[in-house]
Amino acid sequence: MDRALEVTTHILIVALLAFKLAAVIRGTRYRDRFHQHLNAIPEARGRFYRRFMVTSWAVAALVPVIVLTSADLTAADVGWAWPNGDGLDYLFAAAMVVALGLGGLLARHRMRRGHVYASRARSASIMPRTTHERRLAVAVSLTAGITEEAVYRGLFIAAGVLVYDLPKLLVVVASLLLFVAAHTYQGRLALLGIAYSGSVFTALYLISGSLLLAIVVHVWQDLVALLLIPARSTAAPASAETEPEPAVPQPAQRPVVRAPIPR
Repeated sequence: MDRALEVTTHILIVALLAFKLAAVIRGTRYRDRFHQHLNAIPEARGRFYRRFMVTSWAVAALVPVIVLTSADLTAADVGWAWPNGDGLDYLFAAAMVVALGLGGLLARHRMRRGHVYASRARSASIMPRTTHERRLAVAVSLTAGITEEAVYRGLFIAAGVLVYDLPKLLVVVASLLLFVAAHTYQGRLALLGIAYSGSVFTALYLISGSLLLAIVVHVWQDLVALLLIPARSTAAPASAETEPEPAVPQPAQRPVVRAPIPR
């Protein structure tokens, strides 16, 4: 019986990892087609949100199953415990929440004055546009924060170190790289920011020994990216003291967004 459970654990871990790798390949291969589809069909964005949530929860549901079948893992090992970082973890998390909020407000202000964030333009099609999509975006943020931390930080790091006896540094770096690669569908320009965010989430997890603070910061970051920062920049109005120039046709302003880490 113990042998069967051990085999089941390995099968589930490999299956989950294979699914994530396949998603990376699919997201990279069909990235352009994916964004064209979202821009061309009004209902496509809502369907993408719902599909993302269903898939994410289905994959994350394997985590407790793996813990139950494994003789090497406990709930605390995969991050389901209270933070124990002697207060430093809470200060770090609070600082990140404040920094993300202020950064979001600054980006919102600058975009409303016409500033264009070129690095975010690639992900414009993912941003919610309607009231219904914004409601879905709240659920998407909660889903991404909980499920991605449970899988990339909680399970993969614990399984690599405790089940397969791999060096912790190697496992941490590999899980971070996989997390970044899983967001290639957002475009190459967004990956640097995702790598930074993933590093913050990983540091919070390692310092606190808990997924809780990483989840809170992750959810907050996605809410800021999806709801606080506008999907499009708005050109600043011309000064009344400036003499108007002859009318010349101008190109339409490109929609620009700050990409979510949902990823």
